[in-house]
Amino acid sequence: MEQQRRAVHNGWYHETQSSQQGHLPTDTQAARVEDRFLLGLDKPLEPSLRRLFTENEGLLKASRACYACLFPERVELSRKVSLSLYDRLSSALTVAQVTGVQPLCSHYAARLAPLASPNASRESNIRQTHITQFARLLATQPTLITPPMLEQLSDVGLSTQDIVTFIQLIGFVSYQARVLAILGALRGRVAAVLPGFHAPESCVQQGFSLTLRQWQARLPEVDPATASKHQQDVLDLIAPDARSSSFYRLLVQDAPSLSEFSAVFNHVMHVREPRKAPWRELAAVATSRLNGCLYCAGIHGRSYLQAGGEEQQINGLFSEQDSLHPANQKGDNSPEQVLLLATSALTRTPERFNANELHALSDAGYSAAQSLDILLTTALFAWSNRLIQTLGDTTAP
Repeated sequence: MEQQRRAVHNGWYHETQSSQQGHLPTDTQAARVEDRFLLGLDKPLEPSLRRLFTENEGLLKASRACYACLFPERVELSRKVSLSLYDRLSSALTVAQVTGVQPLCSHYAARLAPLASPNASRESNIRQTHITQFARLLATQPTLITPPMLEQLSDVGLSTQDIVTFIQLIGFVSYQARVLAILGALRGRVAAVLPGFHAPESCVQQGFSLTLRQWQARLPEVDPATASKHQQDVLDLIAPDARSSSFYRLLVQDAPSLSEFSAVFNHVMHVREPRKAPWRELAAVATSRLNGCLYCAGIHGRSYLQAGGEEQQINGLFSEQDSLHPANQKGDNSPEQVLLLATSALTRTPERFNANELHALSDAGYSAAQSLDILLTTALFAWSNRLIQTLGDTTAP
């Protein structure tokens, strides 16, 4: 299988992984940007908007730290760690392409370009094909991933720790793309769209409800009693019940990434006041509905009602996803409907997200801080839903 990287309107399209080097990226600075999370796209913001964004410094710090965990300068390979830096960056580029956010494609292409690619053996090509296909499907729509696909990653040599890291990085880049799309909208620009990308697959998941559900990992968990000191410290730090949580016991296979994911999640969902804001919880529910995540939709649906939200709103979301499509707005300009449409736009087509959605939120009565809150929640659940959907099974209690 031959690798092709070709220039497309000053962007980059990465088809497969192999030994052919192709052209150097047109943007040679893309890999050397100081802030590898925001890629410097916050600098052109006018002072008031930049100040609004940088008020989330704790969130940005955790996001940058997670990037450093997932995409370091070097990866030391071992029996448990076979996911090379090339594997990570090529997968990140695949995810970036699915989102269509061109600055992100340029960045990961530039970091990938100088790396030596895998050998051209049959086994290596099969491994790279599975990795690329999995990354593309998960970035497109989490419900496209099935348990046998997860087993195939083990079959081509990825350890449990590798798989956890792999899905963390797919979720992280999905989140990063949407944060960059928010920045583009704040700058009054639409992110450049790479040609050839269509709207993602619609979610076909059924069975959404407010029922309390359970989640069980599909992969071996870490036993807290025999975990390393670092793993135990991370579990004790992130949540009081983390040692008894199947979700955390699995994610602690990659303790550094779990630590930073938890920090990002807490900064978005728990640090702001009020702790449970109806607009934030509704954004989480809508994103989870679009991504097919029964578990997250149920949890945050209950939180939305606790924050004073209307049960009719949740029932409508759970019964009919088409309510999130602009064509079905039917003249409803209520604040809740405007929030749902903005959330849908950022979730489904981040490359097309623009200032019109920001203006709509403002016209509906949301403050600048509340609008950013809604959109950052949407970006976060692009990450969180992918972890929940892929790594475990959601069941009734």
